[in-house]
Amino acid sequence: MSPNKKVAVIGFGNIGVGVVRALYENRVPGLELVSVVDIDLKKRRPVKIPKEYLSTDWQSAVNDPKIDIIVELIGGIEPSKTILMQAMKNGKDVVTANKKLLAVEGKSIFSLAAKSGRRVGFRASFVGCHSLIHEFQQAGTAAKKFKRIYAILNGTSNYILSTMSRDDMTFKAALREAREKGLAERDPSDDIDGIDTANKIRILLNLITNSYQTVPSFTVEGIRNITTQDIQYAEELGYSIKLVGVIEQTDGSFAVGVHPTLLPESSLLGSLEGAYNGTELEDEYGVISGLVAPGAGVYPTTDAVVKDLSDIVEGRPLPMPTSPVPLTIASTEDAERRYYLRFSVQNKSGVLAQICNIFWKYNISIAGVIQKEPVSTKFVPVVMTTYLAKERNIQAALRKVDKLAVIKADTKLIRILSANT
Repeated sequence: MSPNKKVAVIGFGNIGVGVVRALYENRVPGLELVSVVDIDLKKRRPVKIPKEYLSTDWQSAVNDPKIDIIVELIGGIEPSKTILMQAMKNGKDVVTANKKLLAVEGKSIFSLAAKSGRRVGFRASFVGCHSLIHEFQQAGTAAKKFKRIYAILNGTSNYILSTMSRDDMTFKAALREAREKGLAERDPSDDIDGIDTANKIRILLNLITNSYQTVPSFTVEGIRNITTQDIQYAEELGYSIKLVGVIEQTDGSFAVGVHPTLLPESSLLGSLEGAYNGTELEDEYGVISGLVAPGAGVYPTTDAVVKDLSDIVEGRPLPMPTSPVPLTIASTEDAERRYYLRFSVQNKSGVLAQICNIFWKYNISIAGVIQKEPVSTKFVPVVMTTYLAKERNIQAALRKVDKLAVIKADTKLIRILSANT
């Protein structure tokens, strides 16, 4: 019988407590917790371990030849990057929940892992869809290809948007409630500005291409400017508004973006409520599947970390990009979408004719129009949906529309996606 793999956990916050409890109290076959590192050892925690396990010195764990696996749970770029890199150079496998680090420094980390034969477990950076990670990597080996991936990957944003819809709440009120329930950080910028989702999309793209090259920049939009007005109009049209990460593949080139999106209310992603994550996939044969899972939380994240650790101890290969092949990102201007547009117009005749005249010149066809009663003495809201149109044409047309004297505010644009599950 082979000896247990010895594990050090660096980071003893909420997730660290969950992982320590799983390894020390519940026990995981083949694994032995031997060290827990944190800068604050005086803080009271709901798990008891021997004092000799505790340390404030991560270097002692990383350089200890008796330790086989390092679990990094402190977040941020440094010292997290140095911890993982040094651990692999010392012959250790590593597990991390640090999506920001992998999105920014993944090239350094995965290239070292590939060269040194080490393994990097990172399911916990994808709590909401980690069950699909093995399937995602198959795309990078040509065993499977995805036409598209649509994913809700941030529980905080999804909670805010679904609360705004359910309770007719403003964005600020829904954010305040999310904070009160512990679902939003004091500074929620990464969540509500789409940065967290974008980091996960970058890692997914690395997986499905099997490339650890840094993903080129792409459009990232958050939800700060979504109003109850837009949510109500979307519902009238049969849609809900969600923050969605998009990967669409055409002939080896990828259209990538993160933005608020109108999705059919009856679809899996469109109906997703609360702090849940969801993913819809379409493979090269047109087969569509979906997954819903908790987007955050101590237990789901702990479960993801333990699954990686179990794969390591049982000798199963971990999914991770291993190739330096370049990535090709398509211009977002070439993407064809349907669009939701909300105009703030002067209350006079001929307004729609002026807008439609500009749209005609840019080959944009109108699918539907809703003109609402005035909500202000200054303007009337007019909502349009379009048929498929190129992004460059929509953007160019709106630049001209917004210069019209009858337009009283910048036009609100939200993309429409046809989720099929």
